[in-house]
Amino acid sequence: MLTCKEAEKMVMPYIEDKLSDADEEAFLRHIHTCPECREELEIYYTVSLGLKQLDNQSDEYDITGALEESLDHSWLRVRGVKFRKIVCYVVDALGTTGLLVALVMQIRMWLQS
Repeated sequence: MLTCKEAEKMVMPYIEDKLSDADEEAFLRHIHTCPECREELEIYYTVSLGLKQLDNQSDEYDITGALEESLDHSWLRVRGVKFRKIVCYVVDALGTTGLLVALVMQIRMWLQS
């Protein structure tokens, strides 16, 4: 579990989408449980998105909704990464099992002849 100090250091890298998968997951978990750090994220996100919108002359002003959408997208991405890792482990295990079964069958065939 991250400390508030560690989470605060991750706010801008999160906004800039520069966190690793593991760091992003830890950050999201901390933000979910710590209202102070969540408020810090909201402030930085609001300023960052506001400046981007000024630069792009955008008419979108739902900054809170944009943050929620960003957090939802991040959770989906983190879960997708975990799911892909699980699928890779399962495929590796099945491939290894298949190889061992084929090897055992081949050895049995050699011993019978």
